[in-house]
Amino acid sequence: MIDTMIFSATAGKDINTLLWKTTPLGERVIFKQNNKDSLHAVYNKAIKFAMQENIQKLVLVHDDVILENFSEDRLDKLFKKFDVVGCAGTTEVSLKAPALWHLMGGGFGSGNLHGAVAHGNEDKKHMTCFGEYPKRVVLLDGVFMAIKRKVFSKIKFDESCPSKWHFYDLDYSMQCHKAGFKLGVGDLIITHNSPGLNSFTKEFNDGQEWFLNKWKTK
Repeated sequence: MIDTMIFSATAGKDINTLLWKTTPLGERVIFKQNNKDSLHAVYNKAIKFAMQENIQKLVLVHDDVILENFSEDRLDKLFKKFDVVGCAGTTEVSLKAPALWHLMGGGFGSGNLHGAVAHGNEDKKHMTCFGEYPKRVVLLDGVFMAIKRKVFSKIKFDESCPSKWHFYDLDYSMQCHKAGFKLGVGDLIITHNSPGLNSFTKEFNDGQEWFLNKWKTK
C-alpha cells in the first residue's frame, strides 16, 4: 500500500518537467499531462483518487518545483504538529486586495510570514526566507501543500472560483482553518522555477473578488 501520494498536473504534453526530472519517488508520484481542468477541479480529482486508494497523505505540488529534501520521515514529523503542511505561509490575514498570501499577512518585516522557498532552477537558485519555522499559520502558499487524510476526506477545493489557477490555496487554507484544522510550515525545502505572479489579469481579479466576497462575510 502507498501511504503517501504526490500529485502534480501540467497543461502541456511534455512529462519531462522539473518536478518529474528531480523527484525520483517512483510509483508515489501521479502526474497528469494535458490538464484542461482548473487546479480546484484537478486537485479534487486527486482527492477522489486518494480516497479510493486509501492514501493517508496527499501532497499537491506545482510541476515546476524541485523537492530538495522531501522524505516521508520529515513529513511525518511535521504531521505530528500540523494537519496541513506547506513551505510558506502567514500567521495573520487581513482580507483585502491585492489578495496575495504574503501581502494579506502584512508583508516582509511584519513578523507574520514564515517558511522558506528557493527560486531558480537546477543550476542557479536563491533562497527567500520569510521567517522562522516550523510555525502554525492560517494561510499557505499553494506551491506545495501536504494534507492528511482526515482533512481531505472532509474538505474539498471550491470549484465555483472563477479563476482557474489562483485562490485554490488561499480558499482551501481558509476552509481548513475555519474547520479547526492546524496548518503549518516546516523544514520542507523546495526550489520553484517561477518568478511568481507578475500581472493582475482579469482572471486573477475575478478570482480575487470571489475570494474576498466569500470570506469577508464569514
